[in-house]
Amino acid sequence: MRSAFVGLAVLGLVLTGCSGDPEPPSPDPTSAAPVEPAWNPCSSLDADAVIKRLGAAYSVRRGTPDEPTCIFVPQADGDPAVTVNYQTIASSLTELLKTFGQTEQPGRTSVTTPRVPGASDARLIVDVSNDTLAITGFVRNGLLVQTVDAIDPAPFDRTALTKDVTSLMADLAAGAADSGLTR
Repeated sequence: MRSAFVGLAVLGLVLTGCSGDPEPPSPDPTSAAPVEPAWNPCSSLDADAVIKRLGAAYSVRRGTPDEPTCIFVPQADGDPAVTVNYQTIASSLTELLKTFGQTEQPGRTSVTTPRVPGASDARLIVDVSNDTLAITGFVRNGLLVQTVDAIDPAPFDRTALTKDVTSLMADLAAGAADSGLTR
């Protein structure tokens, strides 16, 4: 069965890959035409407010203009790691979730449709397995679908982290128009 938490797997790879690895060399500026920088989902978030909301010490990785990232890396073991990403998708969130295979598993994984101010649609997937809480939130504004992935080892506070992810989804929906990607 394919997991509903593809984004969380990517989060693990990103966090592992960003742990002190040197930056790749810059491309030769004469080899290609300039490319407009990609939009960074961190730009619609107040990083200090997010860190305060999460209640721990974090560093924020924003990547580069050509390869933006938005990762809140906990400074202490045991605190939740959070990443924000996006895609432009023409299909509905219902259709998108169907591509993950079975997502709901009683007693382990739930899928809800929270009301997120400013969003045309949203989904929240909460999964508890192997003493780990994994939450993925999807928030849609037009073609733009932003995701929030949070992973927290035991002991975790499911209610608090679910509230934090839902609040981040609202922040992302509020800043979606600035992306230029909603149409």
